[in-house]
Amino acid sequence: MVLAAALTLVSAPGKLDAYEIFARAREYWESQHYPQMLQYDVAVRVVEGRTVRIERYASGYDDENATIAFDPISDEERAHPFRPHGINLVIPGLNVSKPQTPVDYLGVPILAPNYSFGIGTTPLTPPPQPPTDAELVREIRAEFHDPNPRWKPAPSPSPDTRLHEIAEVVSKERNYQITLAGVDAVDGSEAYHLKMRPLRDPGRYRLRDLWVDTATFAPRKLLEALNFVNGPGTTVPWSVTFADTGGALYIATETALAPMRYRRITYSQASVSVENVRPVDQFSSDLSTFVPSDGPLLMEEP
Repeated sequence: MVLAAALTLVSAPGKLDAYEIFARAREYWESQHYPQMLQYDVAVRVVEGRTVRIERYASGYDDENATIAFDPISDEERAHPFRPHGINLVIPGLNVSKPQTPVDYLGVPILAPNYSFGIGTTPLTPPPQPPTDAELVREIRAEFHDPNPRWKPAPSPSPDTRLHEIAEVVSKERNYQITLAGVDAVDGSEAYHLKMRPLRDPGRYRLRDLWVDTATFAPRKLLEALNFVNGPGTTVPWSVTFADTGGALYIATETALAPMRYRRITYSQASVSVENVRPVDQFSSDLSTFVPSDGPLLMEEP
């Protein structure tokens, strides 16, 4: 029988297997409580040649409705509006002009500060099935207190002396093969190191390594095969770290583990950080949830 990785198991203390550690990490993630509305900054940092470039985007997250608000104009763009300059010299078959650095280095970030990267249950479980006609009828009758005159109580069953069913175990196909590689130090604390190999759909199941705190089972760090939906981040692996802010777990930094190329520009390094996370009563006026369909490249998680 193959059990889902999300199934909580029971083991003797000190003898946790890789799947139980992953299940405990999932439980930890699902137990987090966030303020209804958050504001924060998404900092995008790239290294182009010998130049370090950083721009920050004001962002907001509504936890109740799971919506992201954002300002598509970074602080760098406001301080230094883009003005084309120089001369483009084009020779048939040869472009010798230097490419301009994109206004948005990796795209406009539309990122939630508590995205789970598949540790949470939502990205890893099948979508809920629509109710059957019979279930809909029962729900409607219950809502309007309709006793359904055609319904007749079932006859009482005869006494059964056989063993009774006390539990049901449902088997599911695993999404990953998970192995425990050992215990490593992460930021001064011990963490279980899980190696994760997707058994199907590697573009969706992107986790490859996960470090879980040995004391709390909080996810501390992960490696994924690719990041974001579009853009240069989808071509390289990324490392992600987490931090506790105000008693809840948030993304700290996502770091590309290889150089990437975007619009003829090569970035030797790139990272995305979540900064200045704080609860608010309402979003500032420069934030919007409107996402243009034909606007700039967007940095979004799957």
